[in-house]
Amino acid sequence: MTPAHAAGSLAALLLVAAGPAGRDPPRPPPPVLATADGRLVATVELGSAFPSDLQKRLSNGLTNVIAIYVALVAERGGTPAALYGREIDVLYDVWEERYDVKVKDPASPAGRSQVFASFEALRAFLARAGGVELGPVEQLGAGRWVTQTRLELNPVSHELLERTREFIANPGAGGRGGTPSRSVLGAFASYLLRSADAGADVHELRSRPFTAREVAAR
Repeated sequence: MTPAHAAGSLAALLLVAAGPAGRDPPRPPPPVLATADGRLVATVELGSAFPSDLQKRLSNGLTNVIAIYVALVAERGGTPAALYGREIDVLYDVWEERYDVKVKDPASPAGRSQVFASFEALRAFLARAGGVELGPVEQLGAGRWVTQTRLELNPVSHELLERTREFIANPGAGGRGGTPSRSVLGAFASYLLRSADAGADVHELRSRPFTAREVAAR
C-alpha cells in the first residue's frame, strides 16, 4: 500500500469513528449539583419516576399536569433549607400529532412554551429537570445534605396545586432574599414527607448525601 493509500484509509477510519457528517462528540451531561452566582443549582434525573404507560397517559388529548417539588434537607432530616416547585402541562394535539408543553417555575412564573414532535423527544425532556435553584450555597456550611424530590402525575389535590402555583409565582413570599419563610417551608416539608393520597400517582426520589465540597463550580 502506498503512503497516499494509507493516508486515505486512515482518513476514512477517522470519519467512521467520528460518526455521520463528522458530528461533534456529545457534550457531557450537566453536573448533578453546581453553583451559579453563589446559588446552589441541581439537576434531577426523573426517568425512573415515570410509569411505563406514560406515553398512553400523555397522548389522550387532554391536558396532563406533572408537578415536581425538590427540597434541600439536612441528611438527618428536619425542615427544608430550600424548596423548588415546577409544573409542566402537557397537551397532545391530535390534529398536528405533536405535544404542546408549558413549563411554569420561579424563572418563568407565567410559563414558557415548547413543542415536541415525538414522544421520545418529550420523554427525554421530562427525564431531566435542570436549573433547580435551591438557595445560596453558603447555607450548606460543613453539613451533609440530600435533595428530596416528589413527582406527581395529575395531582389529585387541586388545592395544593393552586398553592404550588402561588409559590412558583412568588417563591420568596414571607421571606428575605428570595427564600421562602420557615412556615412555608415547614408546610411543604410535612406535605413532601407524608403518604400519598388515595388514587394519587406519586413518585419520590432521594439523592445520596453530599457536602459543599462536592458541589461543582461552573
